[in-house]
Amino acid sequence: MSPSREFFWRRTAMDFDKLNVALLQNASAPFAEGSRQYLALQKKLLREAETEWERRHIRRLVAHHILSFAHFRARTWAEYQGALLRVRRLGYPSLEYRMHAACGTLEWAADHDPTKARLGWAMVEDAERRLRRMRRGHHVRKQALAAIASVKQRVSRKGLMPPQLPA
Repeated sequence: MSPSREFFWRRTAMDFDKLNVALLQNASAPFAEGSRQYLALQKKLLREAETEWERRHIRRLVAHHILSFAHFRARTWAEYQGALLRVRRLGYPSLEYRMHAACGTLEWAADHDPTKARLGWAMVEDAERRLRRMRRGHHVRKQALAAIASVKQRVSRKGLMPPQLPA
């Protein structure tokens, strides 16, 4: 990677960090406002992107940040679903992002709308199945499976159990 592109990606990460901190410090910021700010950052970054791969990756990262913000600020399923559909349409930058989206969806459903838990459980099972295909000693596999186990335990304590498969 050329030094200028490396600088671009470092600056991009710093821009995301600044926006994340600003939105988290503003506890009253509604989901729609945060979403607009992420999309404004996306527009700025897309102007600076040189390749189609960079543009696609920026869109995926922004979608994932919006979904993470929705996990904390979305009050209705319509808000959360919009962020989730954007992530699913654009794809996941990595298996870790897929796991994060699945766990976030399950936790959001447990906190806000238990009727949507079936989708969350299905996403978690899919991510878990994909992770189990990785080499046993891989650090990502270990950490992600531990995170999924933790989320399952927290959600189960709230009374949200996985759907039972027909016998």
